[in-house]
Amino acid sequence: MNMPDWRSVVAKDYDMQNTDGPIRLYFYPINQFYHHNLEQLARWADYLAIEAGLPVCRMVRNREGRYDTEVNGESWVLMNSPLQTDRLERSAGAMLAEFHARTSGVDLASFPESTGQSRTENLEKRLDTLEKKYDVCQNEGQRSSFEQVFVDHFPYFSGCAENAIQMAVDESINSPNAEPLCIGHDQFVDYERFPIDNPALWVVDDRSRDLAEGLRTLAWQSVRSDPELTAKAFLDDYEARFPLSEPAIAKMYGRLLYPLTFIECCERYFTGSVNANERDLELVLRQGEEKVRDQERLLSFLADRYKNRFYAPEWLSRPL
Repeated sequence: MNMPDWRSVVAKDYDMQNTDGPIRLYFYPINQFYHHNLEQLARWADYLAIEAGLPVCRMVRNREGRYDTEVNGESWVLMNSPLQTDRLERSAGAMLAEFHARTSGVDLASFPESTGQSRTENLEKRLDTLEKKYDVCQNEGQRSSFEQVFVDHFPYFSGCAENAIQMAVDESINSPNAEPLCIGHDQFVDYERFPIDNPALWVVDDRSRDLAEGLRTLAWQSVRSDPELTAKAFLDDYEARFPLSEPAIAKMYGRLLYPLTFIECCERYFTGSVNANERDLELVLRQGEEKVRDQERLLSFLADRYKNRFYAPEWLSRPL
């Protein structure tokens, strides 16, 4: 992928005279956008930046009135990023709540790439695939170092995944379409570290997706054995703006319980993913095992925080 000389392309294909506010431009490849409805993405970006005051990259039209511009045989979108000084004096939880509340009720028809409707089937398929790899590895006389760690810990993580899948199935029966969808993130990390939102990385889903990944990150980043303290502050700030419903709580919990990091790491190893270094993947696997205690503490904290509002697996609803 050849990055275009943005100065010459902008001068040729864009009229920046009517651009509001400060200009800080960069090109983003269109093939890395999760959703492809550029018009709708741009409208939401403008709304969130102007009306909600959130630090969101805005998409710039070219002289032809389009957001996609072909350069060197590839399509790009020109983004206008907010300045670092535009960071809001809000916590990660408060910013995420504002983002979700402002976009609640987004029209799914405009973003057909969303996989929300087939999520449970996808979780089951991924687990089944790894279970077959587990059976093969168990029967092998010699295993790589990674495969030995995988065999040692798969029973625990597959149990977590099965509990999570059952929660998802039960929730789909008990509360179908209980909450409107909103705009979230393909892989939400942490607003404190990455405060600027990029529309290319947005995904239409329910809000439990971002909440679960935000909490998962807190557990992984915890240097002490009390990730629940950070989680409490995160959720308190979030719910002060956008309180959680019972269906949202159950979905958040189930998504956090599903061992996504373990499964993604194993998938990269067994598919021979390009740029996947076996030793690096083994390190991630071992780190995941080391974080089990923090993860369980966090899940038990959530079960207690929201007790009587959803059903948590019994082995996690008791204090550790």
